Amino acid sequence: MCLHHRVLEGKMRKLTVLILLALLLTSVAPVIGQAGQAPAGTFYGAWPYFLPPDGHLNSFATGGPSGIGLYYRWVELPMAYFLRAQGEYEPWLAESWEFEGDEAFVVHLRQDAKWSDGNPITADDLVGTYAIGRILLWSDFNYVGEVEKVDDYTVRFHLANPSLLARHLILRTTIRSMAVYGDLAQKAMEVYASGANKDSESWLALQTEIKEFRPEVVVASGPFIYGLEDIGDSFMTLHWQPNSIFSETVKFGEVKIWYGETEAVTPLVLDGKVSYATHGFPPATDQAMMDAGLRIIRGPYGYGAAVYINHDKYPFSRPEVRQAMAMAIDRAESAFLTKGLSALPVQYMAGMADSLVELWLSEEDRAALNTYPYDPAAAEQLLLSIGFTRDANGKWLDDNGDPVVGEYIFQAEWADYGAAAQNAVEQLNDFGFQITGRAVQWQQLDEDLKAGNFTLTVRSWGAASPFPSDQFNQVLRTWNYPGLGEGQKGINFPMEFEWRGEQIDFGKLIADAGAGLDPEAQRPFVAKAAAIYNDLLPVIPLSEALANNPLNENLVSGAPADDDPIWLNGGGSVDNYITYLVMNGILTPGPEA
Repeated sequence: MCLHHRVLEGKMRKLTVLILLALLLTSVAPVIGQAGQAPAGTFYGAWPYFLPPDGHLNSFATGGPSGIGLYYRWVELPMAYFLRAQGEYEPWLAESWEFEGDEAFVVHLRQDAKWSDGNPITADDLVGTYAIGRILLWSDFNYVGEVEKVDDYTVRFHLANPSLLARHLILRTTIRSMAVYGDLAQKAMEVYASGANKDSESWLALQTEIKEFRPEVVVASGPFIYGLEDIGDSFMTLHWQPNSIFSETVKFGEVKIWYGETEAVTPLVLDGKVSYATHGFPPATDQAMMDAGLRIIRGPYGYGAAVYINHDKYPFSRPEVRQAMAMAIDRAESAFLTKGLSALPVQYMAGMADSLVELWLSEEDRAALNTYPYDPAAAEQLLLSIGFTRDANGKWLDDNGDPVVGEYIFQAEWADYGAAAQNAVEQLNDFGFQITGRAVQWQQLDEDLKAGNFTLTVRSWGAASPFPSDQFNQVLRTWNYPGLGEGQKGINFPMEFEWRGEQIDFGKLIADAGAGLDPEAQRPFVAKAAAIYNDLLPVIPLSEALANNPLNENLVSGAPADDDPIWLNGGGSVDNYITYLVMNGILTPGPEA
């Protein structure tokens, strides 16, 4: 690893350790917007949004507003925005909140916030949003029990499992308008009140109905809105609307989102037609962007590329094979080929960001982790110890005498993860496996992953969250059977198993790692979950991504200096730093916008 890379790694880890364990209440809410003229200027974004008929206006379903990346929160607002460096929340649709002991979490909504149709945003909207979310098995309900309307602007979330994470999930949830979703919310309440559970026919039928619902309009709480007529093959357009709490603070009158993944967006970026993009650009493009005079924002993501394994596929279902793979892949090489200076090799291999390992685990617990250094010889000895052999050509045979073969699918449009996958294929084949790489359209890959139609693939480990339980769940719920729909297995990693002579309920352990209001009490559960993850490697973490987001300062002005703490929020879709800067009017149209 070069000196520059080591220095960058050290700086970023020091910055991310600024994340506080205690999440405090914070500052003044924005001023309510008044009907008026749209601001001048256009913000030019980019995203591979869904085109109709796959693209629609139901934000509870794939293909709806929630599928337009970071711009979704410019349309439907959450209750608060999390400022990662300070460990604090800025009130948005909520004006205040508090825990009632460990029994409940209470949210008080602003009484001046309106929907784009002019109706007030009330407790009915929040309660209805969560009624639908319960049917869709939102992870919030690992912590939340009943959701109670106290009055028109107050909602009490009764805590089935008290946790600081409950607050984090609730405050960052986008509220939906019951003018659009009210009928579905009513049905959801009735199904839940009937005593049905997630396996009941009525529950599953309503899940399907929710996902297939196709509203005719978006009713927005954010300062921007759009309809199906605004979604084109080349770009889609979000229009300013006057009723949002941010309508008077945003300085852009419209948002133009160029359509496409990395390959399609790159020439637009280099040609100066994109204000900001979150695509994963490969190292050569990163350099070309710098050469073009673009400013590159390298905030931490808290996640990165990993080798995903289908645990139904032998011999990859054996932990020893996954451990050998971890030692057979040079993660420093993988990180550099994935994103150049915008990726760091994973050190601790514990299922959560290295900065969080240093924050949550004791020195003794960290020392007990296997860091799986690049060591093909040690990997070979491990496989030989479980009865694997090599054939005359040096290729591995498993303990049944069968070749170690498999297909590794990767996203055709994702240059960064495609590079990570192809490098992993090359390194594993150099080690003696027989792996075939195949590019797949990215949405199809996600469907194949959910359905278990793969052997190896690449997706993200970790999460853009300061909570270890969130980091673990990115793999073990988002892409594993506990958090998927009926008949979907995902990686099919078993969540109940014996480990070192003890029966483990991994789902409960991860929930315990986020339970309660005292971080000190969570530490033992975090340490144990990290140790198990480190040993069993449900997926194999390769790199931790830093953003290499180009910012065109000819199209936008006012971006803070590189050392401003807002950049620690990262470039993900939730709590994206650009969202904060646009909503609060800090980012304004540049001279060429």
